[in-house]
Amino acid sequence: MRGPRLRTRTERSYSNPMKTRSPTTAQEKRATAYRRGVVTFVVLAVLTALELWVSGATNGSPVFLIIIGLVKAGLILQYFMHISSLWSEESH
Repeated sequence: MRGPRLRTRTERSYSNPMKTRSPTTAQEKRATAYRRGVVTFVVLAVLTALELWVSGATNGSPVFLIIIGLVKAGLILQYFMHISSLWSEESH
């Protein structure tokens, strides 16, 4: 009794190159991107409010403000500038 036929490397790499994405996949990606954008907006707003509070509570202590600023900069690099895609395996 033979098992299932294994595909060769060529068959795995080039099987159905004209395959199109289903609309649900595109809709899911759009919804995920939208949700991620809203979460990023809310986190940046909270961090900005925290900066405002810290500047009043600590008489503008630069240490805390720089730390919060670096967190915000990292968030902006990650979401808006897509810095993580530079190291991903998929094409740009």
